[in-house]
Amino acid sequence: MAKGRPRKSNVRRTKSGAISRAASAYHENAEAIALRMRVFGLTEIEARDQKASTYVGRLCLAGIRKSTDGISEAQYDAAVAYLEAQQNFKRAVKSPDALSTGSGGASGPDGAGYDTWCQRAVAKWEGIEAAIQTEQGFHENRGANMWAALDYLLCRDQGMPHMIGDLRLALNAVGHHLGMIARPVKKHPNANAA
Repeated sequence: MAKGRPRKSNVRRTKSGAISRAASAYHENAEAIALRMRVFGLTEIEARDQKASTYVGRLCLAGIRKSTDGISEAQYDAAVAYLEAQQNFKRAVKSPDALSTGSGGASGPDGAGYDTWCQRAVAKWEGIEAAIQTEQGFHENRGANMWAALDYLLCRDQGMPHMIGDLRLALNAVGHHLGMIARPVKKHPNANAA
């Protein structure tokens, strides 16, 4: 039998036998993680979470912690779905900024299913817009500016704590429309009478 070169001792290996690089990757971004911890007041585990890279993600982490005002996991998922629907809409209508970042869905602009993908993307975006506008029009929410909250906090990734409540309302509307968040059951005013 041919004898290979001797194996390094005290080295972690993957299941396939290759040397694991996980330990070096863990320490690779230590300065950035320490900066996130210091600037945003996160624990090390939270700072290593992918959500910590955006303002809305940090709001979700704060909501999980319950130590400060934040948003729920379902609202965060609605935010991700909103951004995806917006990007797909921009690609479907061939917006210049969307075209520079990549091609549309369904095999690109010349693909067989591209036209139907575009129609679905536009219809989904218009449904989301209508749901937000309907929620914006309710008399309880007339003072809220959900569009600005979505634009500044979600799309532009700017921290504006005074808009968090409006963002929650907008994300609830998106979540309700997409079926990600259950609609609250409203009691009839005369339910207790009788």
